[in-house]
Amino acid sequence: MPVRPHPDAPDDSLLFGADDAPLARMRLRDDDGTRVAADVRPLPKAPLTRLVAQVRRDLAGHRLETPDEALAAALVADGLELSRAATDMRHDLTDVPEPVALPDGWSLGAPGWDDDLATGLDAAYGPDHPDGRWQPSDTEQVRAMFDTGEPVPPLVPASARLIDPDGRSAGHVLCAGPVPWTDDDCVWILNLGVAPRAQRRGFGRALLVHALRGAREAGLPSVGLSVVDGNPARRMYDAAGFRTLTRVLTVRIPDA
Repeated sequence: MPVRPHPDAPDDSLLFGADDAPLARMRLRDDDGTRVAADVRPLPKAPLTRLVAQVRRDLAGHRLETPDEALAAALVADGLELSRAATDMRHDLTDVPEPVALPDGWSLGAPGWDDDLATGLDAAYGPDHPDGRWQPSDTEQVRAMFDTGEPVPPLVPASARLIDPDGRSAGHVLCAGPVPWTDDDCVWILNLGVAPRAQRRGFGRALLVHALRGAREAGLPSVGLSVVDGNPARRMYDAAGFRTLTRVLTVRIPDA
């Protein structure tokens, strides 16, 4: 078999070439019906041209995620598309900022989902946003978290809605944790968004600090997130004390 369990790491797999030489190490998982080859790392001295050909054949139909810039570039040179370039970050919660004071009438309320929040996030994630438009499937996934706890339930102490003086939702931070797609027991920020009518007033930082303090209250050791290249929120994460953990370059491997 071209993909076999790693003999020394039961959660990992190895991709072998036709000559039975190991080419790459990875972690296979299912992401809500999508097959994922995560953390794909070429092994020392593995020829990239052979690895690309093997990936196309034996990982067809997978979403491939790699921290290796050379592998991602070789896949793109072979005609595939880099669908996402992002950085995974962590905050170790040793130095958590103080809560951000909100203007009169504004508050952070219990997490949840409503039409005002859906409208605000749809406007915030416009066609020029680095993460792309807010999709109906995004709304369905958030609703499922609150309704059924699938694929993961919200971590209530670290999640919140931004409430305006009229009592309407104007943004939120949504967290879960621990989550099955990380190796560490971190709180994961799934989404942090502010409606355009409330942007540029420090509310994003207020929501981020709430998530950090809520994660510490929940007793988890760190907070993680993924920020796509070009997202201006990266500056906010850096200023709040997040550090780079790894790059995540995503390429979808077409079906054979």
